[in-house]
Amino acid sequence: MSTILTPPSDMELNTSFTTMMGDFEDVENASMSPYDRGLSVDHAPSSAVAIIEGITMVLIFVGALFANLMAMTTILTDKVLRKNFHNLLILNLIIVDLGVTITSMSFSIWSIYDDGYLLLHSDILCSINGFGAVLFTFANFTTILAISLDRYLTIVWSTRFPPTKCRAIGFIIFCWFLPILNVLPPAFEFLSDFNYHPDTHHCSPKWEDCLYFIIWFTFIFGVTVPIMAFSYIAVIWTIRRQELQLRSHAAFKKGKNSNSKQTSDGGVINVSMDIVSNDQPEGSSADWPKSSDDIGTTDYDVTEDEGASGGVGIKDHVIAKPQRKKKKRQQLLSKLDKLSADKRVALTGILLVMTTIVCWTPYFIIHSCFIPINPSHWLGVVSMWLGYSNSLLDPLVYSFMNRRVRARYRALIGYRIDWKSLRSRLASIFRRGGAQ
Repeated sequence: MSTILTPPSDMELNTSFTTMMGDFEDVENASMSPYDRGLSVDHAPSSAVAIIEGITMVLIFVGALFANLMAMTTILTDKVLRKNFHNLLILNLIIVDLGVTITSMSFSIWSIYDDGYLLLHSDILCSINGFGAVLFTFANFTTILAISLDRYLTIVWSTRFPPTKCRAIGFIIFCWFLPILNVLPPAFEFLSDFNYHPDTHHCSPKWEDCLYFIIWFTFIFGVTVPIMAFSYIAVIWTIRRQELQLRSHAAFKKGKNSNSKQTSDGGVINVSMDIVSNDQPEGSSADWPKSSDDIGTTDYDVTEDEGASGGVGIKDHVIAKPQRKKKKRQQLLSKLDKLSADKRVALTGILLVMTTIVCWTPYFIIHSCFIPINPSHWLGVVSMWLGYSNSLLDPLVYSFMNRRVRARYRALIGYRIDWKSLRSRLASIFRRGGAQ
């Protein structure tokens, strides 16, 4: 019996092709599952989403790298800034931010374009990435805490705990001891482990392990944030109290000087001579007068004596004391300047605390193990990018709040535009072009 072979129809060919492609996709997905360890990346490396993520990540990376290197160079090359013990903690914060930039952002940029292939294939690189991410992120919080405590001791307990190099070094040791202690459990796969997370494009601990997450969350939001809040509340209250005392002192001197000018029968003018008491708090304020006239001091002390022989006349003796008054005036102005500087440093510390909390809180909320959140890919990326931007904001806050650093920036960059010369050169170019 002969079999008649008929060519397959178009429908059968389409069905066979679809089945073959489906089998191929199943094989491809099966081959990818060991690499992504059960995780799925939501976009292709060449997609618009990957391009947007890559551009924004590169901008944050370059900005953080440049800003931190500029701040470090400025502090190390300026003798006055280098001798300030508080700037040792600022340098430590810069090193921490550079660590986040190099060990976390660089891997995230690479993972955006290779779809996480490198970190998914290499356990060693994933461990290095996760180790650096945990170490430097945790060190950021401990450094901000150390800066807050240093400001608290310097301003609130200035006489009992003056700033010293030993104290700054002790704070730096504290800033690194706790992060190293915290990164050891996931490094040795105890309590947690480092895994690649496609939503953040880098390796980090498995936050589903609630015990390790609770340790992080408790230290940051249960210990660090309350201590920082208490420190700066005490700093603000102390500065405000000193400012009110100095303000009332200057107002009293003005009123007393204006009311004490009297003309005697002999035509002698008596001027009161108040001096700044030694028990006044040290400090300065930017809202205060900066001249001797505004403070209410005088240059001469006028006294009146009677003649001893015969009681015939009255002899006036005018005793000039300009040096004494000048010294007292300089003391008060020095206190005003110090208070103004304390206010700027306190404001800088508050801004550093606020930027750290604002930048990292969304990340911890999204990855919380006890809050039922199923974030989308975009939400995970935005929370991670916001945390990365903290390394860019820290040096910017410090730089723009410090006038000396701003001046050094202008000197380093050489950013001085002579607009008049520029306009004349442009005009000459246009004139030559018109003549031709």
